[in-house]
Amino acid sequence: MEETRLVLLGPPACGKGTQGRRLAKEYGLGYFSTGKQLRREVEAGTALGQEADKYLSRTEYVPDQLVLAIVSDWVSKQGGGWILDGFPRTVMQAEELDRFPSESIRSLRALLIDVDREVLAQRVSQRCECGYCSWTGTSDDVKETASCPSCGGALIRRRDDEPEAFRKRMDIYEELTLPVIEHYSSSGGLLRISGIGTQGEVSKRVKDALQSHG
Repeated sequence: MEETRLVLLGPPACGKGTQGRRLAKEYGLGYFSTGKQLRREVEAGTALGQEADKYLSRTEYVPDQLVLAIVSDWVSKQGGGWILDGFPRTVMQAEELDRFPSESIRSLRALLIDVDREVLAQRVSQRCECGYCSWTGTSDDVKETASCPSCGGALIRRRDDEPEAFRKRMDIYEELTLPVIEHYSSSGGLLRISGIGTQGEVSKRVKDALQSHG
């Protein structure tokens, strides 16, 4: 698994971040979330963040070139296996990733975490996230403390989890990212699992899929 190059695909709130972080920690892989990095750039007030915020604040798609700039820079610095969470989101991004240096994308696989839209809507209505360590869970997970069970930090509700914002994100996903799934499916590089169940159950499916197609 140490040489794994994996892109995680799936709709908002399907569990990409949770499963990506778990897999990266267990196997010592680099992990990169484009969404998290864009939000960090916005919070830091960088030039890239200021440009990205024009789109994020309206729950709109961030242009390919902005995303490619941060992803290609990160991938170029990795010496071993890695996981990309939420990238590529368009066919153009997938095609650009295919053109990365061969040593960066050897053994590249795509894993789709599949969850029905109705289940996702229920998840985001309860989802909360730690502003410090990026732990993600639901309000049921923190009934007793109302703070992050991992680091004790303050929990936040993401603005893109609000009902209208979530609907827009799903519409964008269906328009732009479903063709990416077909891109990898047609090349034989797509693994698909169900994202329904506990984090542990989904994690087992992820590892079984990767090991059976190793």
